[in-house]
Amino acid sequence: MLKCEMIHQKSVRSSGSPEFSGEFDIVVAGLGTAGAVAAVAAAETGARVCAVEKLHLPGGTATSGGIAGYYYGLPGGRFEKTDDAAQQIRHLAFIEGGHFHPDAKGIAIERELLAAGVEIHYDSNICAVWLDDDGATIRGVRMVTPDGVRDVGCRALIDGTGNGDVCALAGAGFREGRESDHQPQPFSSVRVFRNDRRFASANFDAGFTTSADARELNRAIIDSNSLHCFPPPWNQEPTRLYYLTQLPGHREGRLIECDHMLTAQEVIDKSWRERPFSYAYSNFDSHSLDWAFEDDTGCDWMVAASLWGKNMIAPITLEMMTVKHFRNLLVVGRAVCVDHLTASLMRMQRCMQKTGEVAGIAAALALLNGRGDVRETDRDELEKRLRASGCLDETILPECRFPVETWREEIGSDKPGEAIWYAAGHLAETRDTLLALLDGEDRNAAAHAAIALAVAGDGAAAPALRKLLLERDEYVPATSRRHNYPRLLPEAYLLGRVGGEEDVELLLDLARERLADYQTFSFAWRGVLTLGERFARVRRRIADGLLPILEAEDFRLPILFRNTLIHSQARHEPMHNLFRGVTAVKFKEWGIPNRLAERLAAEPLSWREKRLLEICRA
Repeated sequence: MLKCEMIHQKSVRSSGSPEFSGEFDIVVAGLGTAGAVAAVAAAETGARVCAVEKLHLPGGTATSGGIAGYYYGLPGGRFEKTDDAAQQIRHLAFIEGGHFHPDAKGIAIERELLAAGVEIHYDSNICAVWLDDDGATIRGVRMVTPDGVRDVGCRALIDGTGNGDVCALAGAGFREGRESDHQPQPFSSVRVFRNDRRFASANFDAGFTTSADARELNRAIIDSNSLHCFPPPWNQEPTRLYYLTQLPGHREGRLIECDHMLTAQEVIDKSWRERPFSYAYSNFDSHSLDWAFEDDTGCDWMVAASLWGKNMIAPITLEMMTVKHFRNLLVVGRAVCVDHLTASLMRMQRCMQKTGEVAGIAAALALLNGRGDVRETDRDELEKRLRASGCLDETILPECRFPVETWREEIGSDKPGEAIWYAAGHLAETRDTLLALLDGEDRNAAAHAAIALAVAGDGAAAPALRKLLLERDEYVPATSRRHNYPRLLPEAYLLGRVGGEEDVELLLDLARERLADYQTFSFAWRGVLTLGERFARVRRRIADGLLPILEAEDFRLPILFRNTLIHSQARHEPMHNLFRGVTAVKFKEWGIPNRLAERLAAEPLSWREKRLLEICRA
């Protein structure tokens, strides 16, 4: 057999001969939001299940994570039974607050696991995975437990660690964060307290961290938890602190490579082809503010159209959980195979619990029917069981439409976002109307028409964008319930997409003028780099404009995280070295010499900035 271990953050395989002390149908790694449901669902389907949890209780975000409530997601599924049981326990022993009490839900989950016959190992971790010599078939795991190291055999493995830890250990491919700098969503720090005879929790965005580096993760935990030591503001009553959560509230970690990656564009267009076995539902609840570093879809959705608050449905399919190149390895929870933007929608607790139910039943059915590949599960039987539990129910799906009939009226309103998106995506039908609006007397309609054309990559928008940029258009639409952006920001980066070589100085002038304004500077920077990607002849001019800014010792540009309710918890993330690092990588591609890597090497760097420096030096 092959033994897979993690050495220096890389999966390393070697030959070995395990002595299995037990045999199971399924091992579930992690009893968090999704893993606990996967273990219960698999066991109740008839599989013999072993569950390995590094903490001392199940439930993940809902219990040890202190988030005792639901933000969107759809009702229905095995978790509803657990929540009902938790409510009964709460009425007997716990105070009110939240959708459920964290301790009550932990008790309810553990009772269900034991009743289903699951063998639970708390305070334990999987340190190695055993594979057949084919390198594609899981045969068992090595666990570190309070009673020592133990090897157990299994016919299938479900990774419910949230960060794809066991998949990475086995050698599965994964992505982490966005393309430009591999940065995931900010993590939150959570405290649980009593207020007015009710329990409550509060969280704030506390920084960026990576799940792949233990040293960095420890730093993030200590740093963020220390912020709870400060007293509340003078105008707030003190609360009785119950506890700080044991782990940071990761919104995104590794995203494991599976048979299909669900993209935000598929979600928005409803263009997926895989068979759904349940559905997620939310807005793209990104906590990013540094959108200039995100991809075009993210920028266009969040900044050009201000659609942060637009809710969408997304399919939960087997293909996004069956790990590529493995026959009997599934991933559930936050680490399922979606792109960076979709991860911000899929991570809701209801959605995560549904992934656990789908994977747990699918794996159990495959094994009980003698199938060695979890892909060969009886999908009709799987659908039947999921419909019976309410996990799959199309009758409750929200419509999530765009304004097909009314887009012309809405694009001139103070809430133009959905019309902008619709018009840009259907340019063959809308272009003539958009061009007419450009020359009309309605200033708002003309500006929004220009943005829609530019999102679609139509150069006819360039003169209007140029004019609006020179006027320093600061109009803020009201499309979203939160996080609407001034039109100046999309006008800047979209001019880079559809403008010409002559627009380099216009964008550089904006960057110099707004050097202390993170958002405006960042989108002018993005726009001018986009021009450089399109026109090789202007790259030297771009470098001459940006390098004096970025190489300067006093260049500083912080950004304030969201959810800051207490002044002492305000987190201003320094961004200057990120600008330097991403620009240095781009200039390296362009063959333009600079001192940005030298400047980076002279400063203390975060884990993400160190990654960029390594790329520059490679």
